[in-house]
Amino acid sequence: MEAKFRAPVPENDDARLAALRRYNILDSAREQAYDDITSLAAFICDAPFSTITLVDQDRQWFKSEQGFGVSETNRDDSMCACAILQTSPMIVEDTLLDERFRDNPFVTGWPGIRFYAGAPLVTGDGFVLGTVCIFDTKPRTLTSPQINSLEALARQTMAHLDLRLRMAEAEKQAQVLRTAEKLAAVGRLASSMAHEINNPLQSVTNLLFVAAMTEGAESKQFVAQAQDELRRVSHIVTQTLRFHNQSIAPESARIGEIVESVIALFATRLRHASASVFVEDRQTDALAAYASDLRQVFANFVGNALDAIATTEPRAIRVRIRDEQNLRTGEPGVRVLVTDSGIGIPAENHAKLAEPFFSTKGARGTGLGLWVSRGILTKHKATLAIRSCTEGPRRGTTFSIFFPHANGITV
Repeated sequence: MEAKFRAPVPENDDARLAALRRYNILDSAREQAYDDITSLAAFICDAPFSTITLVDQDRQWFKSEQGFGVSETNRDDSMCACAILQTSPMIVEDTLLDERFRDNPFVTGWPGIRFYAGAPLVTGDGFVLGTVCIFDTKPRTLTSPQINSLEALARQTMAHLDLRLRMAEAEKQAQVLRTAEKLAAVGRLASSMAHEINNPLQSVTNLLFVAAMTEGAESKQFVAQAQDELRRVSHIVTQTLRFHNQSIAPESARIGEIVESVIALFATRLRHASASVFVEDRQTDALAAYASDLRQVFANFVGNALDAIATTEPRAIRVRIRDEQNLRTGEPGVRVLVTDSGIGIPAENHAKLAEPFFSTKGARGTGLGLWVSRGILTKHKATLAIRSCTEGPRRGTTFSIFFPHANGITV
């Protein structure tokens, strides 16, 4: 008995399979964009069946199919496994007259394929991943416009696959940048924390030494002062742990409490800068939010404000929190205004502030803080606006953030 025909394996199949896996498309969910392509292929070619087929190592898998009703079949039974051997369309007008396919189980059994046409999916570096194909239960031909359309649909499929790949790579790069900023934030926090803790610990050491050399009520006073300084250290450590050891689950949050916890971490910097911080909290209802992420956002805003007021007078930061309705949509939410009396930001830089690596601080800035913050705000469906003036009595910068209550986050 003559053995059943099996398509030859391309010489570059290992590299071809590596290219296929690079797209991370196999076994992904159905998507409308690809279903539209197979629907168009079936309509244009007047065929009952159409698929976007990707030829894997031992199977052919369908990213989309019309009329076939299965998601994959064996590669040994695949007509597309022959189509990937060439970069031009493969057309079989009558499978019973083609020795490669006349004994194919999809020809001799269900669905009784008698006609096949497949346009290859070719990558930019020349690998054929699969096909956009149509098949029919009767022998037939395709017109030149139909063949051209099938090839165009194959190119559109590759455009979708390439876009998917670029988006995945961009997200990986974005994640690397977010991680870099978080590491930088940890470094800045560690430095601030060291300064915060060093001063009270020095005081404790000195007070305990003096207490050991003193007797009576005066000694008790020194010990009491030392205990106050230790409570201050405990508060700093608690706030730091609260800042970083957060649950990733959303929670009901009050912006004022988040801002206060952030300001506590900057106490030493604020004191050394002779800067004042005013917090006006008029938020009524809690907001469903990722509190740990918002601490990172407001730490960035407060840190930037401190940098901005370093060389100005007066040195003041004001945070105003209030319930508000969005003027454009009318939806309720919480408005937060972070205002500094600093040097201001030139108008030509406003549009660049959220770009990664753009910084107005020179070598002192990573250029990632506001970019990461904008991503966190987007997760909360919050909007960010910037107002700034570099001259006159209104000099300074205001960051205005609107958090809608209907942000899709559930506690």
